[in-house]
Amino acid sequence: MSHGCRHSFQISCSSEDRVRPSAIFQGGSETGQRPSPRSFAERFVELSQERSPLSLGLDPSEDLIRHWGLNDTVEGMRWFCETVFDAASDRISVVKPQCGFFERLGPGGMEVMASSIARAKSQGSLALIDCKRGDFSRTMTGYASAMLGEDSGFGGDAMTVTAYLGLDALQPVFDRAVHCGAAVFVVVRSSNTDGHSLQKASHGDGRTVAETLADSITAINARSGKTVGHVGAVIGATIDPADNTILDRLPLSLVLAPGVGAQGAEIADVKAKFGSAIQRTIPSVSRAILKHGPSVAGLKEAIDRYRDQAWAAVCSTP
Repeated sequence: MSHGCRHSFQISCSSEDRVRPSAIFQGGSETGQRPSPRSFAERFVELSQERSPLSLGLDPSEDLIRHWGLNDTVEGMRWFCETVFDAASDRISVVKPQCGFFERLGPGGMEVMASSIARAKSQGSLALIDCKRGDFSRTMTGYASAMLGEDSGFGGDAMTVTAYLGLDALQPVFDRAVHCGAAVFVVVRSSNTDGHSLQKASHGDGRTVAETLADSITAINARSGKTVGHVGAVIGATIDPADNTILDRLPLSLVLAPGVGAQGAEIADVKAKFGSAIQRTIPSVSRAILKHGPSVAGLKEAIDRYRDQAWAAVCSTP
């Protein structure tokens, strides 16, 4: 299927208006010098022009592996992941391995995650490790070295984190992201309802916890001098429309939007709720695609269907 607007993802749907990503994401005047290393945001926008902004969640859960008729073993998990990559090929911009589903099988499962990240990158995709780490700053230094950058333990291009121990505790991860051109996605409003009472709790100044986090993220990105910074936000695709003003507080962030498919949201819902932020949004689909395995053809069809929807959401936004 042809997508005439896909090569101008974040600006418009006219190829004549296309602006080079280096000009978009550096901020300030054009210097003619490409930043080194290139940021996650720059790499993502280029890939999204070719492949759509869709993220494929790689969730080798026990129920999905058994649904495929496989044994829930390390080898079953490996076959599951390899089959997903055979279907994804060069169709996907971002692959999001859910760390918990690999960790549950111990060292063997983590080895499969490492090889899956390598496979994703060999196919030209960005690897966003969904590990939601959150700890004291000294410990976060270890997590950053484990997850982010070519010389890290797992070689990820981005990771998810939580800020319950304070946003400042995440500074080692932010610093490493800048150093290696990676990104960090902080959970601001999750797709599960369990966290909403905490995220909507109010500070003394009247702002909610989520709003305070969003404002702090924007302050960090503003100091980078780039139009889109290295600190992104996780905002669930299932967010109540009454709460979507949180996105207005994140003008300098990429937004990871999980919850499409099995959790009840559709990409059309993301477009309706996220407004102009859809241009910086990475909608993520996991089980709604993976349930179509082990058929490679079935997986490809599901991937292409959600890719088309993601392109339509972006290209039909003024």
